[in-house]
Amino acid sequence: MLGPFSAEQMQRIGQAGLDSIAARIHRGENCDDSAAKPLKPGRVTSRGNQAPGYPDYKMRRGLQPIRDWMWTGRTMRSLKVKRADENRATIGFIDPRSDTIAHINSRREKQFGVSPKDRAAVNAAVLNELRRQCPGRFENVA
Repeated sequence: MLGPFSAEQMQRIGQAGLDSIAARIHRGENCDDSAAKPLKPGRVTSRGNQAPGYPDYKMRRGLQPIRDWMWTGRTMRSLKVKRADENRATIGFIDPRSDTIAHINSRREKQFGVSPKDRAAVNAAVLNELRRQCPGRFENVA
């Protein structure tokens, strides 16, 4: 039987999960690995003109007009592996303001969480750590 993972190994596994989650959010995908809901367009004014909406403001700044949690970048920069102990890693936002923004955004549509592709990335990281820990070669014997 293999022993428990060390805090250092759990840091690497947690970072692999974090990288997968951050890349998925940046692509504008939700926890089901499908495209997130589109951003709301601007409203029509009383004169019948179209007022700019959030997607328009994002495009003016050179950002993607999708739900990717990028405006200043502060929220995604504060996403870190907060704690790594034996057999456990905690991913979250280290800045309280960013944590509040992520909470509000996730109430609109759940994007912060583990999707099936994220779980596969974590499983690959676990397998990599097991191979490091036990560098023997495994083969099927018939």
